[in-house]
Amino acid sequence: MQLPLFQETHEPDRAALDRCARAEVVALDVETETRWQGAGPKVDYGLSYSADVTVIAFAWRTGTQIETTALAAPFDNAIRAFLSELFHGDTLIVAHNAVFDLRQLSKLTGGIVPPRIWDTQSMARLLHPKIDVSYSLLGVAGMLGIPVPERQVALKGQRGKLHLLPLEQTLEYAQDDARLSLDIYEKQIALPADPELIVWECRAVREYCIMAARGIRLNTPFVERRLIALREERETVAARLRADGLDTPGSSQARARYLYEQKGIPLPKWEPKSWFFTRAGRRRLSATPGARVELGDLSTGSYVIEAYLEDSSAYADQLRDLAAYLEIDWLISTLEGLIDHAALDGRLHSLVSIATESGRRASSYPHMQNWKMPAMAGVAIGDDGFTLVEIDYSNAENVMAALISGDNNLAAACRAEDFHSTMAARYFGEAWERADASQRKNLRGMSKKITYGTAYGMGAERLGESIGVSTDEARRLIQAKDAAFAQVTRMRAAAQQQVRATNLLKLWTGRPVAVPTPFVAWNYLCQGGVGEMLKRAIVVVSETYRARGMRSRVALDMHDALILEIAHDEWGDALDLASDIMAHVTPEALMQRTTPPIRWIAQPNLNENQGKWGAEQPHFPYG
Repeated sequence: MQLPLFQETHEPDRAALDRCARAEVVALDVETETRWQGAGPKVDYGLSYSADVTVIAFAWRTGTQIETTALAAPFDNAIRAFLSELFHGDTLIVAHNAVFDLRQLSKLTGGIVPPRIWDTQSMARLLHPKIDVSYSLLGVAGMLGIPVPERQVALKGQRGKLHLLPLEQTLEYAQDDARLSLDIYEKQIALPADPELIVWECRAVREYCIMAARGIRLNTPFVERRLIALREERETVAARLRADGLDTPGSSQARARYLYEQKGIPLPKWEPKSWFFTRAGRRRLSATPGARVELGDLSTGSYVIEAYLEDSSAYADQLRDLAAYLEIDWLISTLEGLIDHAALDGRLHSLVSIATESGRRASSYPHMQNWKMPAMAGVAIGDDGFTLVEIDYSNAENVMAALISGDNNLAAACRAEDFHSTMAARYFGEAWERADASQRKNLRGMSKKITYGTAYGMGAERLGESIGVSTDEARRLIQAKDAAFAQVTRMRAAAQQQVRATNLLKLWTGRPVAVPTPFVAWNYLCQGGVGEMLKRAIVVVSETYRARGMRSRVALDMHDALILEIAHDEWGDALDLASDIMAHVTPEALMQRTTPPIRWIAQPNLNENQGKWGAEQPHFPYG
């Protein structure tokens, strides 16, 4: 790697920093080293925790004018002290994608995260959500009608090459971004909004910043041993596949020929929303109505192979090796990436942020919300004296559907000892009553597909294919479900009508979400509602732990669960406290709308946890 012969320097403007420190609101922008430095992930290195901060820009208002200044690496102790003082005070810190900026700056502040944060990206999704828009800095500025200098627009496309620019140009670019973030903030605070929602969002963003700054410990020796075993296992499975005619199981084209030519699986029917097709395939077939499906249109990812492995599939036995190969290959790729991301300090500093239209969180750099348990058990571990524990909301999306619809029948099913058997009785009626144990097991499995498939918009034809019944019978089952849960049916129809009119819905908290099509309206209400619940649980659990002087913390959220890092000397108290908060995070008045009332079940299953998030760590009994 070629480095400059001479290191450019930039003297800080101390007077400007003094004025900045006295401002009530300060916007900042961080630029990082984009060239791989020999350690850390090679792809998108500048977005990883390993990347050094190269430039920090600030913007604040003095009277009617916006002032800016910028700092360039290396950062001496005086600059580190300035940052720590700025972050310790009552100054409101504004940033676009604040979790990234403050995660990187935490390396300069000893992990300090400001008490008050306004993330203009997160707030854009809350205060002025729209479909088919970019929530990038320039995208949000455009949504609010804020003009952007041409030089700033031009440089956005060169962010990965900032190291090739003169330092002064990079400093100017970062100051432009900080100034624009402040402009966006001032527009956003003038928008009509529920103050309570804004406060929740600011509190949540701070927790995401704390989680990203601290990270989770990677069990590096365990991962290295696991990789050796997995590579050997992958080669063993690949050898069996080669003997069966699949010479290159890592090739998607070769897998398509293997599936649809050698194994004789019929080509999937073209459906625009089908996961059997690649993005390019969907584009081609959508642009050419009536075109024949070709092998190049088809996805051969693990989710496709898993669909062919269902119990009723005639191809399940033939494809087990291919499914195993893809699972092992995914594990190897994931674990290798995690080792790269933990290169700096042995920890995973994932960026947790609201990055979906429904309001649910996603993680990136590294992505941790796609972890599959128990395959990833033991990969992340608590610090010495701590153990990771998962507390999962039981049946979260169905309970949320009952909560927001006020449907008594669904609320009763959610309170039943066996939810899916109760649902099966609703769907199949007399057939369920007459069925023996073996038949009930089959009907229960079908009911799960009916419950979840139709919730995500599955129609009669696809449902029939999924559960092995005729389209007419599938249609009857959907009608039975709609009749059994009439309040859900009415509210789903109302939500779809609202989306047709406005492309907007409001979650149970009042948070607006932009919804692209009526097809996903109910899904957004339920998934987004669970996302709001998890967000508030993260905030309240974290703040309560700190208020009580406890060392336990929320380390990550994972779909419908919180991953807690529990101090061994706080074990029972910390788990009880988190469970109680999670069970009561939605207002009691909402939970009392149905008969029986809604009840959230959020208890740690410590026996299961030993084989999941608690693997390779000390284990304690609950209570």
